[in-house]
Amino acid sequence: MMSLFKKQLLSLACGLALSAAATASMAAPAGLTYDTRPYAWASPEQAAAGDGGVVFAHVVESADADWLRLNFADVQLQPGSKIRITSMLDGAQQHLNAETIKQWRHTSAYFNGSAVRVELIAAPGSLENRFGIKSLMAGKTPPPGESQCGSSDDRVASSTPNRGRLLDVGCTANLMAQGCFTTAGHCMSSASAVDVVEFQVPESTGSGALRHPAPSDQYAPTNNREFRAGSIGNDWGVFTVFPNTETGLMPLEAQGEGVRVANSVPAAGDMVEITGYGVDGGSANQTQQVSSGPIKAVTQGSSRITYQADTEGGNSGSAVLSNGRGVAIHTNGGCFTNGRGANSGTLYTNSDLKDAFKRVCGAAQ
Repeated sequence: MMSLFKKQLLSLACGLALSAAATASMAAPAGLTYDTRPYAWASPEQAAAGDGGVVFAHVVESADADWLRLNFADVQLQPGSKIRITSMLDGAQQHLNAETIKQWRHTSAYFNGSAVRVELIAAPGSLENRFGIKSLMAGKTPPPGESQCGSSDDRVASSTPNRGRLLDVGCTANLMAQGCFTTAGHCMSSASAVDVVEFQVPESTGSGALRHPAPSDQYAPTNNREFRAGSIGNDWGVFTVFPNTETGLMPLEAQGEGVRVANSVPAAGDMVEITGYGVDGGSANQTQQVSSGPIKAVTQGSSRITYQADTEGGNSGSAVLSNGRGVAIHTNGGCFTNGRGANSGTLYTNSDLKDAFKRVCGAAQ
């Protein structure tokens, strides 16, 4: 018969395990805060053959929006014709033709401010170009929220070229040396939320509302993707993107060297570095920041790693680096401000991840 003391120990152990599991489940993406606003507008009939210039223009405005994104409908663009969208706030532009508007799933890039000008540029001699706008995504200031390892938030601003902000879901995506991206699997569980990867992300507003880079630094993901949104150690995603609509470049051409995966697994006590787009106050909200801290434990059999480096919602998917090489994908928070607990991730040695990486990226890690 089990002694009372052993029963108490077992009860305590179960309680701690449940507590740890609940804590680990706290990590989450920091999804965009916005309203979807109906906007029923259709372009007029093209009266004469195009000459390569603007056939007509329309200003879309949505009061009090921090940023805008357009959802198009009934688009017909002849070869050489395109739609041009221009932010009325900062002049950033995107050009969409018949092919790229499909790649962008009939949406535009993100544009700062509450108004954009939309123009149809008809190719010489072309007729029957048209498009409509059925709705808007109108950005709002997100609610505050923050947690961290220890009594202070040790994240600092960074500008690592191969880390992107993944929207609409609000996660971090890592540009890998092979040209594809990795992130957390739970960030990819809703396909419609994996819409855009942004680089050169500017500061947010003083109230924390997101600002977006120019469309030349925004990329639309393809359907070439695989993910697993499982438990800690089995939470991973891999995907690719289309060339940029403005530059024609792929991210690796524009950003330079990608993240390289380590040849070996680190050990407890080694330091890790995590760069991502976590939630923060004011202008730092969901902008790129980096933090570092020690590894607490590595369990290769279950592809798990725990560490005490500060992360927040929005850091989900961040590459965990040791000695400059990727060793894991950050997936779960578990730190407390009293210094206890640890954050967690999935090791790149996860066999399913390695297989998916080879299929999606066309090369091994």
